[in-house]
Amino acid sequence: MTATEVTEQGTRRGAIRGLRGSLRARVFVTVAIVLAAATAAAGLLSRRATLVEERQIFGPRQMPSSDGVEQAVRDAYVSGGWDGARTAMQSAAARRDLRMLAVDTAGHPAAASSRELETATVRTADAGHLSLEIERDGVRSNIAVRGVPTFALRDPDGGIAGRVYLLPATEPGGLSAVDPWLPGWAAATIGTTLVALLLAFALSGRILRPIGDLTAAARRMRQGDLDVRVVPRGDDEIARLGRAFNEMAARLAETERTKRQMVGDVAHELRSPVTNLRCGLEAIQDGLVALDRGRIDALHSETLLLQRLIADLQDLALADAGGLVLELRSVDLRDAIQGAAGPLNGVAAGAVVTVAIDEGAARVMADPGRLEQMLRNLITNARRHTPDAGTIEIRAARHGDVVRIAVRDTGCGIGRDHLPYVFERFYRADASRDRATGGAGLGLAIVRRLAEAQSGSVTAASAGEGLGSTFTIELAAPLH
Repeated sequence: MTATEVTEQGTRRGAIRGLRGSLRARVFVTVAIVLAAATAAAGLLSRRATLVEERQIFGPRQMPSSDGVEQAVRDAYVSGGWDGARTAMQSAAARRDLRMLAVDTAGHPAAASSRELETATVRTADAGHLSLEIERDGVRSNIAVRGVPTFALRDPDGGIAGRVYLLPATEPGGLSAVDPWLPGWAAATIGTTLVALLLAFALSGRILRPIGDLTAAARRMRQGDLDVRVVPRGDDEIARLGRAFNEMAARLAETERTKRQMVGDVAHELRSPVTNLRCGLEAIQDGLVALDRGRIDALHSETLLLQRLIADLQDLALADAGGLVLELRSVDLRDAIQGAAGPLNGVAAGAVVTVAIDEGAARVMADPGRLEQMLRNLITNARRHTPDAGTIEIRAARHGDVVRIAVRDTGCGIGRDHLPYVFERFYRADASRDRATGGAGLGLAIVRRLAEAQSGSVTAASAGEGLGSTFTIELAAPLH
């Protein structure tokens, strides 16, 4: 066997194994077995219920002759009545290889050469035409014979007592019939089964086509095509599976887009301080600038910026991985606000910060350090976007079992198009990415992740650009 033949044989075996293991093959076989069994059972039950076989018999071209039989039967009837005629008919049938049936004037079998014929039901009996119903092996056969030889029997007074019919003996019941090789009920059952199998095969392909589309889409996704989608049809389980696949693909595409954007944003944010540090140190090494206090403070500022960026990224990574260590307890909200806004109060210029805390909102359930970090990020963001003549108001109020902390400013506001994305990482409405107006774009993302980690939430609202904005943190209130 050559290598090509081995390869072809392996391919055929693989195709056979694939066919056996395919869902379509299993569905088709299952449906086919059920349909075939149901059709066969219906055919058998129908045949058993009717037990009637309709046949039209015209007989052979050479019908039996009545020569030598007619007179013997007539004489026997005159001398012995129907019993004598029966004996003569049985004797003649044995000699001549034929069957004989005598029908009286009332249309009933009076005598016959066999028990089967004598128990038959006569439907029509006249000169040359006989129609009767014979039961054999539980099956009733309706039989009509034309051109059959017949002669009349007369009583001693000369009146007609009945008529004798001579039938060929090649078929049980005295008839010659050319039966089909396959009974009608069996042909109908087989035909119905074949149609059912064809329909099952066609319908299985239609039903399983969406699964094939899903398989092809999944393979494309495995190859890196995250934009692939399927077209769900209807509202059945497979259609819902298709919609779930589309949602998963959209989520994966968004995750991949966010990951790539995050890598680019991190590189962008690190590039500026690292470049400033490198240029400053190289200038000092080359003697281009003096290492004075101002130069050291500038380099130190870039180092602190790198440290804050790395700390923010670490906080986000811990929050995403569920690795934040939190100590939830009752925290005095005023102390947390003062700790967050304290450094800002020391600045001579800037918007004025006011605090208003309702009596029932004095304490919240939170981690003290993380609560202060959240408030500091929101206050810093408000100061960055609020002019010196503006105001920043921090108000806390209790609503049922939660405390809402709102940081409202009179700054530049947020456009409607940007509002849904303000909590995304590295997102800033200012496309120029100037730190003086946008920071690193991580502060609000950290606020959202910290709020969610403490079973809370944070929302943003703004009436539009130039109309200020409000960020609201919602945390659980203490039980006591």
